[in-house]
Amino acid sequence: MGGRMKSEKNLKFVKGKNGSRGYYVTEITLNYQRIRRFAGYTKDEAKVYLGKLRVASKEGRLEEFLNPAKPSADTFGAYARSLLDSAEWKEKRSASRNETSLKSLNRKFKNIPLSKIKPNMVRDYMTSRIKDDEVRPATVNRERSLLVSILYAAVADGLIESNTIGQKGVKRLEENNSREQRILELGLTRDDMKRLIDCADTQIRPVIEIALLTGMRFSEIVSLKWTQIDFRNLKLTIPVTNSKSKKERTIPLSRDLFETLHSIMRQGEYLFPNGSTGTHIKSIRKSFITACDKAKIPHGRDEGIVFHDLRHVAASQLVKMIDVVTASRILGHSSVEMTMRYVHPTNEDKRIALEALGNWLQGRQQDVNAIPGGSDMRLEDQPKEIVLIS
Repeated sequence: MGGRMKSEKNLKFVKGKNGSRGYYVTEITLNYQRIRRFAGYTKDEAKVYLGKLRVASKEGRLEEFLNPAKPSADTFGAYARSLLDSAEWKEKRSASRNETSLKSLNRKFKNIPLSKIKPNMVRDYMTSRIKDDEVRPATVNRERSLLVSILYAAVADGLIESNTIGQKGVKRLEENNSREQRILELGLTRDDMKRLIDCADTQIRPVIEIALLTGMRFSEIVSLKWTQIDFRNLKLTIPVTNSKSKKERTIPLSRDLFETLHSIMRQGEYLFPNGSTGTHIKSIRKSFITACDKAKIPHGRDEGIVFHDLRHVAASQLVKMIDVVTASRILGHSSVEMTMRYVHPTNEDKRIALEALGNWLQGRQQDVNAIPGGSDMRLEDQPKEIVLIS
Protein backbone atom coordinates (compact mmCIF):
# COMPACT_ATOMS: atom_id res chain seq x y z
CA MET A 1 0.00 0.00 0.00
CA GLY A 2 1.47 3.32 -1.00
CA GLY A 3 1.40 6.58 0.89
CA ARG A 4 2.95 8.16 3.95
CA MET A 5 3.87 6.02 6.96
CA LYS A 6 4.67 6.82 10.55
CA SER A 7 5.93 4.38 13.18
CA GLU A 8 4.17 3.55 16.42
CA LYS A 9 6.48 1.15 18.25
CA ASN A 10 5.83 -2.20 16.51
CA LEU A 11 3.07 -0.68 14.41
CA LYS A 12 3.08 1.32 11.22
CA PHE A 13 0.31 3.71 10.27
CA VAL A 14 -0.36 3.50 6.54
CA LYS A 15 -2.34 6.00 4.53
CA GLY A 16 -3.09 4.73 1.06
CA LYS A 17 -3.48 6.75 -2.11
CA ASN A 18 -7.15 5.78 -2.30
CA GLY A 19 -7.86 7.28 1.10
CA SER A 20 -7.75 4.01 3.04
CA ARG A 21 -5.74 4.01 6.25
CA GLY A 22 -4.91 1.76 9.13
CA TYR A 23 -2.26 0.26 11.38
CA TYR A 24 -0.11 -2.70 10.38
CA VAL A 25 2.12 -4.95 12.48
CA THR A 26 5.44 -5.36 10.67
CA GLU A 27 7.75 -6.88 13.30
CA ILE A 28 6.65 -10.51 12.83
CA THR A 29 9.02 -13.32 11.93
CA LEU A 30 7.50 -16.66 10.96
CA ASN A 31 9.48 -19.43 9.30
CA TYR A 32 12.37 -16.96 8.89
CA GLN A 33 10.19 -14.53 6.97
CA ARG A 34 9.08 -11.04 7.88
CA ILE A 35 5.29 -10.80 7.73
CA ARG A 36 3.01 -7.78 7.78
CA ARG A 37 -0.55 -8.04 9.11
CA PHE A 38 -3.38 -5.52 9.29
CA ALA A 39 -3.97 -4.69 12.97
CA GLY A 40 -6.86 -2.23 12.97
CA TYR A 41 -8.24 1.09 11.78
CA THR A 42 -7.51 2.86 15.07
CA LYS A 43 -4.51 2.87 17.38
CA ASP A 44 -6.54 1.23 20.17
CA GLU A 45 -7.67 -1.61 17.88
CA ALA A 46 -4.09 -2.11 16.69
CA LYS A 47 -2.71 -2.27 20.22
CA VAL A 48 -5.28 -4.91 21.17
CA TYR A 49 -4.34 -6.97 18.11
CA LEU A 50 -0.63 -6.60 18.88
CA GLY A 51 -1.22 -7.77 22.45
CA LYS A 52 -3.05 -10.89 21.26
CA LEU A 53 -0.30 -11.56 18.74
CA ARG A 54 2.38 -11.41 21.45
CA VAL A 55 0.42 -13.80 23.65
CA ALA A 56 0.03 -16.24 20.74
CA SER A 57 3.77 -16.03 20.05
CA LYS A 58 4.62 -16.65 23.69
CA GLU A 59 2.32 -19.69 23.78
CA GLY A 60 3.70 -21.10 20.52
CA ARG A 61 0.49 -20.40 18.59
CA LEU A 62 1.82 -17.71 16.27
CA GLU A 63 1.29 -19.60 13.03
CA GLU A 64 -2.19 -20.68 14.11
CA PHE A 65 -3.02 -17.07 15.05
CA LEU A 66 -1.74 -15.59 11.78
CA ASN A 67 -3.08 -18.29 9.49
CA PRO A 68 -6.19 -19.74 11.10
CA ALA A 69 -7.72 -22.66 9.28
CA LYS A 70 -11.01 -21.98 7.59
CA PRO A 71 -13.81 -23.34 9.70
CA SER A 72 -14.86 -26.69 8.38
CA ALA A 73 -18.55 -27.02 8.68
CA ASP A 74 -21.07 -29.01 6.72
CA THR A 75 -24.02 -27.71 8.69
CA PHE A 76 -25.33 -24.35 9.82
CA GLY A 77 -25.00 -25.17 13.51
CA ALA A 78 -21.33 -26.18 13.34
CA TYR A 79 -20.31 -23.20 11.21
CA ALA A 80 -22.33 -20.71 13.26
CA ARG A 81 -20.74 -22.06 16.45
CA SER A 82 -17.24 -21.62 15.01
CA LEU A 83 -18.06 -18.01 14.06
CA LEU A 84 -19.51 -17.01 17.40
CA ASP A 85 -16.55 -18.60 19.18
CA SER A 86 -14.04 -16.63 17.10
CA ALA A 87 -12.24 -13.64 18.61
CA GLU A 88 -13.71 -11.34 15.96
CA TRP A 89 -17.31 -12.24 16.73
CA LYS A 90 -16.81 -12.34 20.49
CA GLU A 91 -15.79 -8.67 20.34
CA LYS A 92 -19.01 -7.64 18.62
CA ARG A 93 -21.35 -5.47 20.66
CA SER A 94 -24.11 -7.94 19.77
CA ALA A 95 -22.18 -11.02 21.02
CA SER A 96 -24.53 -11.76 23.92
CA ARG A 97 -27.65 -11.20 21.82
CA ASN A 98 -26.22 -13.38 19.04
CA GLU A 99 -25.92 -16.31 21.45
CA THR A 100 -29.60 -16.00 22.31
CA SER A 101 -30.61 -15.73 18.65
CA LEU A 102 -28.48 -18.74 17.70
CA LYS A 103 -30.27 -20.96 20.22
CA SER A 104 -33.54 -20.26 18.42
CA LEU A 105 -32.07 -20.61 14.93
CA ASN A 106 -30.48 -23.95 15.82
CA ARG A 107 -33.87 -25.46 16.58
CA LYS A 108 -34.63 -25.18 12.86
CA PHE A 109 -31.32 -25.00 11.01
CA LYS A 110 -28.67 -26.69 13.19
CA ASN A 111 -28.27 -29.87 11.14
CA ILE A 112 -29.07 -28.37 7.74
CA PRO A 113 -26.15 -27.90 5.29
CA LEU A 114 -25.42 -24.23 4.64
CA SER A 115 -26.07 -24.65 0.92
CA LYS A 116 -29.53 -26.09 1.60
CA ILE A 117 -30.90 -23.09 3.51
CA LYS A 118 -33.41 -21.47 1.18
CA PRO A 119 -35.69 -18.41 1.44
CA ASN A 120 -38.89 -20.43 1.81
CA MET A 121 -37.42 -22.26 4.84
CA VAL A 122 -36.53 -18.97 6.49
CA ARG A 123 -39.98 -17.49 5.81
CA ASP A 124 -41.60 -20.57 7.37
CA TYR A 125 -39.31 -20.22 10.38
CA MET A 126 -40.18 -16.54 10.85
CA THR A 127 -43.89 -17.26 10.52
CA SER A 128 -43.78 -20.07 13.09
CA ARG A 129 -41.83 -17.90 15.54
CA ILE A 130 -44.57 -15.29 15.43
CA LYS A 131 -47.52 -17.69 15.38
CA ASP A 132 -46.39 -20.62 17.51
CA ASP A 133 -43.80 -19.08 19.83
CA GLU A 134 -45.59 -15.72 20.08
CA VAL A 135 -42.40 -13.66 19.98
CA ARG A 136 -42.21 -10.06 18.83
CA PRO A 137 -41.35 -9.13 15.21
CA ALA A 138 -38.24 -7.32 16.50
CA THR A 139 -36.96 -10.60 18.00
CA VAL A 140 -37.51 -12.47 14.73
CA ASN A 141 -35.79 -9.70 12.78
CA ARG A 142 -32.72 -9.96 15.02
CA GLU A 143 -32.59 -13.71 14.41
CA ARG A 144 -32.96 -13.16 10.67
CA SER A 145 -30.15 -10.60 10.73
CA LEU A 146 -27.83 -13.07 12.48
CA LEU A 147 -28.70 -15.77 9.95
CA VAL A 148 -27.98 -13.37 7.09
CA SER A 149 -24.62 -12.36 8.63
CA ILE A 150 -23.61 -16.00 9.10
CA LEU A 151 -24.44 -16.84 5.49
CA TYR A 152 -22.49 -13.84 4.20
CA ALA A 153 -19.52 -15.04 6.27
CA ALA A 154 -19.91 -18.48 4.69
CA VAL A 155 -19.76 -16.86 1.24
CA ALA A 156 -16.56 -15.04 2.22
CA ASP A 157 -15.07 -18.31 3.49
CA GLY A 158 -15.90 -20.01 0.21
CA LEU A 159 -18.31 -22.49 1.79
CA ILE A 160 -21.31 -21.42 -0.30
CA GLU A 161 -21.56 -19.54 -3.58
CA SER A 162 -24.17 -16.96 -2.61
CA ASN A 163 -26.45 -15.80 0.16
CA THR A 164 -30.02 -16.16 -1.05
CA ILE A 165 -31.49 -14.85 2.20
CA GLY A 166 -29.87 -11.40 2.20
CA GLN A 167 -30.84 -8.33 0.21
CA LYS A 168 -34.40 -8.97 -1.03
CA GLY A 169 -34.35 -12.74 -0.50
CA VAL A 170 -36.28 -12.63 2.78
CA LYS A 171 -37.63 -9.30 3.95
CA ARG A 172 -37.66 -8.11 7.53
CA LEU A 173 -40.96 -8.14 9.37
CA GLU A 174 -42.65 -4.84 9.99
CA GLU A 175 -42.11 -3.81 13.59
CA ASN A 176 -45.03 -2.06 15.19
CA ASN A 177 -44.81 0.75 17.73
CA SER A 178 -46.18 -1.35 20.58
CA ARG A 179 -43.26 -0.55 22.88
CA GLU A 180 -43.45 3.18 22.26
CA GLN A 181 -47.22 3.07 22.68
CA ARG A 182 -46.84 1.04 25.87
CA ILE A 183 -44.61 3.73 27.36
CA LEU A 184 -47.11 6.42 26.44
CA GLU A 185 -49.91 4.44 28.08
CA LEU A 186 -48.00 4.42 31.36
CA GLY A 187 -48.76 8.13 31.60
CA LEU A 188 -45.28 9.08 32.74
CA THR A 189 -44.89 12.76 33.58
CA ARG A 190 -41.97 15.15 33.74
CA ASP A 191 -42.26 14.99 37.51
CA ASP A 192 -41.94 11.18 37.35
CA MET A 193 -38.63 11.55 35.52
CA LYS A 194 -37.35 14.15 37.98
CA ARG A 195 -38.35 11.88 40.86
CA LEU A 196 -36.55 8.94 39.23
CA ILE A 197 -33.36 11.02 39.02
CA ASP A 198 -33.69 12.14 42.65
CA CYS A 199 -34.22 8.55 43.84
CA ALA A 200 -31.22 7.14 41.97
CA ASP A 201 -27.95 6.59 43.83
CA THR A 202 -25.04 8.89 43.07
CA GLN A 203 -23.33 6.41 40.73
CA ILE A 204 -26.19 5.95 38.28
CA ARG A 205 -27.90 9.35 38.63
CA PRO A 206 -25.79 10.99 35.89
CA VAL A 207 -26.33 7.93 33.66
CA ILE A 208 -30.08 8.49 33.89
CA GLU A 209 -29.72 12.25 33.39
CA ILE A 210 -27.61 11.81 30.26
CA ALA A 211 -30.14 9.34 28.84
CA LEU A 212 -33.03 11.77 29.36
CA LEU A 213 -31.07 14.82 28.16
CA THR A 214 -29.70 13.26 24.96
CA GLY A 215 -31.56 10.02 24.17
CA MET A 216 -28.21 8.21 24.06
CA ARG A 217 -28.19 4.43 24.30
CA PHE A 218 -26.99 2.79 27.54
CA SER A 219 -23.90 1.32 25.86
CA GLU A 220 -23.00 4.73 24.42
CA ILE A 221 -23.30 6.38 27.83
CA VAL A 222 -21.36 3.93 29.99
CA SER A 223 -18.56 3.62 27.40
CA LEU A 224 -17.97 7.39 27.35
CA LYS A 225 -14.35 8.41 27.83
CA TRP A 226 -13.22 11.82 29.01
CA THR A 227 -11.41 12.28 25.71
CA GLN A 228 -14.82 12.26 23.99
CA ILE A 229 -15.99 15.29 25.99
CA ASP A 230 -14.99 18.71 24.66
CA PHE A 231 -16.00 21.21 27.33
CA ARG A 232 -14.33 24.10 25.46
CA ASN A 233 -16.37 23.61 22.29
CA LEU A 234 -19.42 22.27 24.14
CA LYS A 235 -19.79 18.91 22.45
CA LEU A 236 -19.30 15.20 22.98
CA THR A 237 -18.41 12.71 20.27
CA ILE A 238 -19.67 9.15 19.95
CA PRO A 239 -17.07 7.25 17.90
CA VAL A 240 -17.83 4.65 15.26
CA THR A 241 -16.74 1.85 17.61
CA ASN A 242 -19.48 2.72 20.13
CA SER A 243 -22.23 3.67 17.70
CA LYS A 244 -24.90 1.15 16.75
CA SER A 245 -25.28 2.78 13.34
CA LYS A 246 -21.49 2.53 12.82
CA LYS A 247 -21.35 6.27 12.17
CA GLU A 248 -19.60 8.85 14.31
CA ARG A 249 -21.90 11.53 15.64
CA THR A 250 -21.54 14.67 17.69
CA ILE A 251 -23.95 15.81 20.39
CA PRO A 252 -23.82 19.48 21.52
CA LEU A 253 -23.65 20.08 25.27
CA SER A 254 -26.76 21.81 26.52
CA ARG A 255 -26.51 23.77 29.78
CA ASP A 256 -27.96 20.89 31.80
CA LEU A 257 -25.83 18.26 30.04
CA PHE A 258 -22.71 20.37 30.62
CA GLU A 259 -23.50 20.63 34.34
CA THR A 260 -24.19 16.88 34.61
CA LEU A 261 -20.94 15.92 32.89
CA HIS A 262 -18.94 18.51 34.82
CA SER A 263 -20.26 17.15 38.14
CA ILE A 264 -18.85 13.65 37.53
CA MET A 265 -15.65 12.96 39.43
CA ARG A 266 -12.76 11.85 37.24
CA GLN A 267 -11.56 8.41 38.31
CA GLY A 268 -9.82 7.13 35.23
CA GLU A 269 -10.26 6.89 31.47
CA TYR A 270 -14.03 6.33 31.58
CA LEU A 271 -16.74 8.56 33.01
CA PHE A 272 -18.28 5.50 34.64
CA PRO A 273 -15.40 3.18 35.58
CA ASN A 274 -15.92 -0.33 36.89
CA GLY A 275 -13.81 -0.21 40.03
CA SER A 276 -10.15 -0.86 39.35
CA THR A 277 -10.71 -3.13 36.32
CA GLY A 278 -9.73 -0.41 33.86
CA THR A 279 -13.00 -0.69 31.96
CA HIS A 280 -16.49 0.77 32.33
CA ILE A 281 -19.56 -0.48 34.20
CA LYS A 282 -21.57 -3.06 32.29
CA SER A 283 -24.96 -2.99 33.99
CA ILE A 284 -27.00 -0.85 36.37
CA ARG A 285 -30.09 -3.06 36.32
CA LYS A 286 -30.38 -3.61 40.08
CA SER A 287 -29.72 0.05 40.89
CA PHE A 288 -32.23 1.14 38.25
CA ILE A 289 -34.91 -1.15 39.68
CA THR A 290 -34.23 0.23 43.16
CA ALA A 291 -34.56 3.80 41.88
CA CYS A 292 -37.85 2.94 40.13
CA ASP A 293 -39.22 1.37 43.33
CA LYS A 294 -38.31 4.44 45.38
CA ALA A 295 -39.83 6.72 42.76
CA LYS A 296 -42.95 4.53 42.60
CA ILE A 297 -42.52 3.97 38.86
CA PRO A 298 -43.45 0.51 37.51
CA HIS A 299 -40.51 -1.36 36.03
CA GLY A 300 -39.98 -4.45 33.90
CA ARG A 301 -40.58 -4.98 30.20
CA ASP A 302 -44.10 -6.32 30.66
CA GLU A 303 -45.39 -4.15 33.50
CA GLY A 304 -43.34 -0.95 33.37
CA ILE A 305 -40.11 0.52 32.06
CA VAL A 306 -36.55 -0.67 31.53
CA PHE A 307 -33.55 1.63 31.20
CA HIS A 308 -33.71 1.70 27.39
CA ASP A 309 -37.17 3.24 27.66
CA LEU A 310 -35.53 6.48 28.84
CA ARG A 311 -34.28 6.79 25.26
CA HIS A 312 -37.88 6.39 24.10
CA VAL A 313 -39.00 9.11 26.51
CA ALA A 314 -36.28 11.50 25.32
CA ALA A 315 -36.97 10.70 21.66
CA SER A 316 -40.72 11.26 21.99
CA GLN A 317 -40.02 14.70 23.46
CA LEU A 318 -37.39 15.60 20.87
CA VAL A 319 -39.80 15.02 17.98
CA LYS A 320 -42.24 17.41 19.68
CA MET A 321 -39.62 20.14 20.03
CA ILE A 322 -37.64 19.98 16.79
CA ASP A 323 -37.94 18.64 13.27
CA VAL A 324 -37.67 14.89 12.76
CA VAL A 325 -34.45 15.10 10.74
CA THR A 326 -32.60 16.94 13.52
CA ALA A 327 -34.00 14.54 16.12
CA SER A 328 -32.84 11.61 13.99
CA ARG A 329 -29.29 13.00 13.87
CA ILE A 330 -29.19 13.51 17.64
CA LEU A 331 -30.51 10.01 18.33
CA GLY A 332 -28.12 8.38 15.87
CA HIS A 333 -30.79 6.62 13.83
CA SER A 334 -29.75 5.20 10.46
CA SER A 335 -32.92 6.60 8.86
CA VAL A 336 -35.64 9.14 9.56
CA GLU A 337 -38.17 6.30 9.34
CA MET A 338 -36.82 4.89 12.61
CA THR A 339 -37.34 8.26 14.30
CA MET A 340 -40.92 8.42 13.04
CA ARG A 341 -41.78 5.63 15.49
CA TYR A 342 -41.73 8.27 18.23
CA VAL A 343 -44.09 10.68 16.51
CA HIS A 344 -47.45 10.53 18.31
CA PRO A 345 -49.20 13.90 17.79
CA THR A 346 -52.14 14.42 20.12
CA ASN A 347 -55.17 16.61 19.53
CA GLU A 348 -53.53 19.20 21.79
CA ASP A 349 -50.40 19.18 19.59
CA LYS A 350 -52.57 19.74 16.52
CA ARG A 351 -54.52 22.55 18.22
CA ILE A 352 -51.33 24.35 19.22
CA ALA A 353 -49.97 24.01 15.69
CA LEU A 354 -53.12 25.56 14.24
CA GLU A 355 -53.06 28.34 16.85
CA ALA A 356 -49.47 29.10 15.84
CA LEU A 357 -50.47 29.11 12.17
CA GLY A 358 -53.27 31.57 12.91
CA ASN A 359 -50.91 33.81 14.88
CA TRP A 360 -48.50 33.82 11.94
CA LEU A 361 -51.26 34.70 9.46
CA GLN A 362 -52.65 37.51 11.66
CA GLY A 363 -49.21 38.81 12.61
CA ARG A 364 -49.75 38.11 16.29
CA GLN A 365 -46.85 37.33 18.63
CA GLN A 366 -46.92 33.74 19.89
CA ASP A 367 -47.62 33.80 23.64
CA VAL A 368 -45.96 30.63 24.89
CA ASN A 369 -47.08 31.38 28.43
CA ALA A 370 -50.67 31.06 27.32
CA ILE A 371 -50.15 27.48 26.23
CA PRO A 372 -51.98 25.23 28.68
CA GLY A 373 -50.15 22.55 30.57
CA GLY A 374 -47.81 22.13 33.48
CA SER A 375 -45.17 19.90 34.97
CA ASP A 376 -47.70 17.19 35.66
CA MET A 377 -48.89 16.81 32.09
CA ARG A 378 -48.46 13.43 30.45
CA LEU A 379 -45.26 13.33 28.42
CA GLU A 380 -47.08 12.78 25.17
CA ASP A 381 -49.40 15.70 25.88
CA GLN A 382 -46.69 18.28 26.53
CA PRO A 383 -46.88 20.68 23.57
CA LYS A 384 -44.02 21.66 21.39
CA GLU A 385 -43.30 25.30 20.71
CA ILE A 386 -43.73 25.94 17.01
CA VAL A 387 -42.06 28.94 15.42
CA LEU A 388 -43.14 29.81 11.90
CA ILE A 389 -40.80 32.02 9.90
CA SER A 390 -42.33 34.46 7.43
